[in-house]
Amino acid sequence: MSESRQTHVTLHDIDPQALEQLVQYAYTAEIVVGEGNVQTLLPAASLLQLNGVRDACCKFLLSQLDPSNCLGIRGFADTHSCSDLLKSAHKYVLQLNPMGNGGRRVGQG
Repeated sequence: MSESRQTHVTLHDIDPQALEQLVQYAYTAEIVVGEGNVQTLLPAASLLQLNGVRDACCKFLLSQLDPSNCLGIRGFADTHSCSDLLKSAHKYVLQLNPMGNGGRRVGQG
């Protein structure tokens, strides 16, 4: 890789604070995932192939699923190729959607 011979490497499309957290994670193997950082941390962890952090972000988002955010989480999971989270969020959306039952309202024959 040409980067190995350079004194400076520019990382594009990565949040500086997320990168700082990931560097600390590399040294300590500890990271706190929360509402304030999950949306920047997950893409950065994916880019840098830090699968443990990526999985922790997906697990956090799964624990936060509710009717007000399930579509957003489903879209975010799709964008970032988090297949298990995408499946879970999609299933959650279908359970909330009364028309998700074959085009019939729940309780109709």
